[in-house]
Amino acid sequence: MHDEIAAIYDMLWNTGFDPVSRGDVEIDPYIANPGSDRRRGLTLIFRPPSAVKSKILDFLAEIQALEPDQYYYTAANLHFTVLSLFTAITDHRPEYERLPAYESAAQKAVLSCQPFSMRLAGLTVSKSAVMLCGFPEDDRLNELRGNLRRHLIQGGLSQGLDRRYILVGAHTTVMRFAAPLKSPAAFSQFLLENKHRPFGTFQVDELQLVKNDWYMSQQNTPVVAQYNLKDN
Repeated sequence: MHDEIAAIYDMLWNTGFDPVSRGDVEIDPYIANPGSDRRRGLTLIFRPPSAVKSKILDFLAEIQALEPDQYYYTAANLHFTVLSLFTAITDHRPEYERLPAYESAAQKAVLSCQPFSMRLAGLTVSKSAVMLCGFPEDDRLNELRGNLRRHLIQGGLSQGLDRRYILVGAHTTVMRFAAPLKSPAAFSQFLLENKHRPFGTFQVDELQLVKNDWYMSQQNTPVVAQYNLKDN
């Protein structure tokens, strides 16, 4: 499993690093005017503990010194996605009207889920964002995702699932491009130097079902339900 996840992160890097090193980045059109972004979704997430957040924020402070005009995730916004029950879209009202059914599916899926361990190590990059690489240390996260997909399908709620890819790893997006890079060469060199930077290992024993915008910004991400994971 580790090799499969690492291959996905490497593929992202191999696709994204060269364009970024030339300053060829995709600037998010909504970041400068978040009030115009009406996209909303419903997502099962978990958040890193304080010690790991601190290491991430130290890393982001170093990047921000090089590129102050980009969009950086705050401590409150940092998260890992278990599964998007439906991806953030503008026409979200019909899905939110089915919130009790979504919540029921999530509740059933987490009933048998035990705490799991996550190692956060290294980074990868695309033309739109910088991400840190998460590696589940057992198969429990994948089992949870499978359970949740199954319960969504059984409940007639699968139409909103993100079909672009099947989540295998657990990256966390920490920076999005909001402006042209001031120094693509210095930025890409920093990424190279930190490609294998460790951020720590932590246990996940709490999940949150949240309504969310595209960025999981605190003001637009109310918690619908919280689930505590326990060893059976």
